[in-house]
Amino acid sequence: MYDFHLHTRHSFDAEYSPAEMLAAAAQAGLREICFTDHVDFDGSGEAPADLSALRRDIVALQESASPVAVRFGAEVSLGDESCTQRALAHLAGQPLDFVIGSVHLLDGVDPYYQKDLYTSAPKETVYRRYLECVCRLLRSGVGFCVLGHYDYIAKFAPYGDRSFPLSAAPEQFDQIFDFLVQNGKALEINTASWRDGPAWGLDVLRRYRERGGELVTIGSDAHTPERVGGRVGEAVELVRAAGIRYLATYEQKKAVLTAI
Repeated sequence: MYDFHLHTRHSFDAEYSPAEMLAAAAQAGLREICFTDHVDFDGSGEAPADLSALRRDIVALQESASPVAVRFGAEVSLGDESCTQRALAHLAGQPLDFVIGSVHLLDGVDPYYQKDLYTSAPKETVYRRYLECVCRLLRSGVGFCVLGHYDYIAKFAPYGDRSFPLSAAPEQFDQIFDFLVQNGKALEINTASWRDGPAWGLDVLRRYRERGGELVTIGSDAHTPERVGGRVGEAVELVRAAGIRYLATYEQKKAVLTAI
């Protein structure tokens, strides 16, 4: 099992050390993890992670006797040209294994902080508008490996049914999938979006496969040790049910495929 989306105290929104998160990964029986602390220049106002400090911690862990392989990554918020240039400058010179490209804002606002986004229009409209933002920002120029949490907008939704079906935005999903396939990028299954509800995404994964998608990563998006590896087994079953034969992990920004 793999978890390629983890945050540590080097992110503005987490407080646990890489060592504590690694211990949780070992306890969960994971084979490989990647720390992906935030690099945000999207106007959210949050300080980007000190990647050099994170790298030092990771090197120390890699030299330990842990049975879990540890990779060095970052989660970059996709944004406008200014955002892109600042992010690229922050990443420059870092020997990253993996970069997640994520969209955290809908029309300049993070739904985590502003829940009235969800009452401004019907659920399907809100979800579609979010994917329209993703479509615009995919070509921002950040050299990411995987599109993170395509369903981020659903994570904090107040609806009784938060699921993000393909039918909510089929055209936008196809645009995203075509871009990923044509540019050799992966799609992330982010188990944090499911929270304590049922898993979703089989219809989305099947459509991704129909459009030629083969690269999929799995991440818990854990910010605390108890969330490390959360529901990754369910995610593997979804990927398998969609007809995708491999999981992707990354080393030196190159995909390593493992049959499932």
